[in-house]
Amino acid sequence: MISKSHLVFLAAVLLVASSRAFAQAKDTVQLGTVVVSATKVPKPAATLSQAVTVLLGDDLRARGITRVTDALREVPGAAMVQTGSFGGITSLFLRGGESRYTKVLIDGVPVNAPVGSFDFSHLTTDNIDRIEIVRGPASVLYGADAVTGIVQIFTRQGSEQNRASLGVRGGTYHSLDFDGDAVGSSPLGGFSLGAAHHSTNGIIPFNNEYRNGTLSSALTLAQGASGDAKVSARYTTAEFHFPTDFTGQPVDTNSYRVQHRLTVGLDAGRNLTPNVQARLLAGNNDVWDLSEDIAVPFGATAPQHSASRSRGYRRDVEGRFVFFLPTDATVTVGGTYEKEHENSSNASGNVGAPTTETDSFDASRHNVAYYSELLGNLTDRLSYTVAGRVDDNSDYRRFATYRLGLNAVVIPALRIRASLSTAFNAPAFNELRPTLFTVGSPDLRPEKSRSAEIGLATNFHPELFRLSAGYFNQRFSDLIQFVNGGPPNFLGSFANLTGATSNGFEGELEVTPVRNWRGTASYTIVNPHVTQVDPGYEGSDRAGDELIRRPTHSGSFVLSYSRPRGVSVGAALNYVGKRPDTDFSQFPSPRVTLAAYTKTDVSAEYPLTGRKYGGLTVNARVDNIFDKRYQEVFNFATPRRTILIGGRASTRF
Repeated sequence: MISKSHLVFLAAVLLVASSRAFAQAKDTVQLGTVVVSATKVPKPAATLSQAVTVLLGDDLRARGITRVTDALREVPGAAMVQTGSFGGITSLFLRGGESRYTKVLIDGVPVNAPVGSFDFSHLTTDNIDRIEIVRGPASVLYGADAVTGIVQIFTRQGSEQNRASLGVRGGTYHSLDFDGDAVGSSPLGGFSLGAAHHSTNGIIPFNNEYRNGTLSSALTLAQGASGDAKVSARYTTAEFHFPTDFTGQPVDTNSYRVQHRLTVGLDAGRNLTPNVQARLLAGNNDVWDLSEDIAVPFGATAPQHSASRSRGYRRDVEGRFVFFLPTDATVTVGGTYEKEHENSSNASGNVGAPTTETDSFDASRHNVAYYSELLGNLTDRLSYTVAGRVDDNSDYRRFATYRLGLNAVVIPALRIRASLSTAFNAPAFNELRPTLFTVGSPDLRPEKSRSAEIGLATNFHPELFRLSAGYFNQRFSDLIQFVNGGPPNFLGSFANLTGATSNGFEGELEVTPVRNWRGTASYTIVNPHVTQVDPGYEGSDRAGDELIRRPTHSGSFVLSYSRPRGVSVGAALNYVGKRPDTDFSQFPSPRVTLAAYTKTDVSAEYPLTGRKYGGLTVNARVDNIFDKRYQEVFNFATPRRTILIGGRASTRF
């Protein structure tokens, strides 16, 4: 049932949004924005049945945004949660779903862990062309993990003009950023190269340093009427020192973790006939993690050295045929094969002596999937989507998903979109198999969802004003929960025990009131809560409880002014409402409420020389300009006012 407050919200968006102003996001009413993540073939964003946001890398870098985390905070329905300082584990809760319910891809290559989660803390905007965010289920195209949406990162692909730039900036918390990039063309094709190093001492006075190094490249090997081929690679190494324990207290002077990630992708296509295209995609994502610490364990009298190592990879290949029918329809038929692997080990020993392995874990699985998608136009005012997929996994039962969607012009300047979709999330390796602390639960079913949504988008004067609003209804079932074990060994297990819903509204506005000024505003109301608890569930959640760390109300407002080859300034305001969390400093851990907060960031860039053949610019960014105190995770501090000042030199060659 739609409440009176929800109706008031929609009316308010439609009546007062025209007084707001913009950012860098391109919304679903832009016919000129082509999206490739929402369907298997590129489609104008305004004709889709899903809500899509596109963030441009150049716009983000012009505002001094170096982390994808900060870019996603301005996306409707996206709640970002960072555990403490820079480099702390960072999760995305999209439309109120679990953090493991958003699939993340880099140039088409999945980078989620086998459990579905992805830590955004090390992902930077270096050498990124754009970010596409599809809100709503996408398992019918991308399989497991894509329950509430996808985030896809695209690397810059090259340019007809060769150009390069070098930037540096520094500031609060002894932060220092270096980056360099080059784009252009060569005898092999278009190329882009990027390298960056980011460092900071962190917000806590001891053992809180963070270092990030990123290398990125893309090469277009062929591009013409007969077909195209692109290769991309991204390597990130990061080291994060964290003094805090699980309660948020700074107590450790030497704990740290290191991560190395290599993502490589190939996307090639061949036009077999004027109406038939074949495409091949292949990808590999490898992640190595190491955590080390020296401490005095409970019951010991001398310090011990402990180390945890893990490696995981996802390797996939996909082939598909696209048929462009004379009836103004497109049919895509394809299949994928994916292999996942994870191994980990823990070791400990006296300081100065070799460590001894205490336990280890090693598991692999594969998945074969087949899908088909039909996109068409019944008239020039009505388009439709029909898609289906079957996943056959070596670890769990065969699973089928579907999507039905419509997009229609109801009056010349007003579009309506609607969709009905299903999705699923796979059980994790350590949930299905025995570990040191749990017995295996091989009969686990995938978590599943059903989602329906409807939205409106205006296009009265698209060069001045664009507005969209929508309602979504999501139902999650078979959620996997931990079950405590009994004597004699007290080993726990996992079971499909709970259900939840997450329903809400999203509103977006983009305006360009006068020349050189742009603005966007968005607001989201979402109500994620537990709806059903199995009798065998022994946890603290009860039917009606809100899901933790997800705000009911959130919004953003961004205003920018930019002159061609001239000064540019911007301001961003992000509001996050009250949300529940857990106080792990007590046992049993009670629920607490995190206070609402509003954070404001400003940026500016000024050219010292002309930009016709390159030039020199100076830039500045202030995050949290009003020095707001807030928490994203209970008892974990967050950065205060952060000032960064630097410059960039660029040239053509």
